[in-house]
Amino acid sequence: MSIPFVVARCAGYPLILASSLVVGSAGCGGRHEPESGAAPDRGAPTALSVTNNNWLDAAVFVYHDGEASRVGTVTAASSANFYLAPWILGPTRTIRLIAHPIGSPSSIDTELIHVQPGQFIDWHLENDLRLSSVAVY
Repeated sequence: MSIPFVVARCAGYPLILASSLVVGSAGCGGRHEPESGAAPDRGAPTALSVTNNNWLDAAVFVYHDGEASRVGTVTAASSANFYLAPWILGPTRTIRLIAHPIGSPSSIDTELIHVQPGQFIDWHLENDLRLSSVAVY
């Protein structure tokens, strides 16, 4: 008599498993309320952090709207933080960063960067400028 009981018991497991998955996943698809956070201010300055791992001081520029504006200088083997005024980003908010190591004929520039309101830029200048990196968060 125990053999039919075992067969019946094993046959019920897939049904129990399937029903528990259906019931368990029903709670995962609930409605989500939209985020109520305020939109970032388009008129707020954008933060630019430059880490200079080069042996030379570097002059930092922002190329925007067909012209280059000097932002400041970053001392060798140190970091500096700058705030870019909204007019530097222009209406398209697309810029290119340029660094000229002082006393060197070489320079480095980034690809075009589109910065959304509320984001910040982190630029790492390496001793070999070709290995430099930029990120927008």
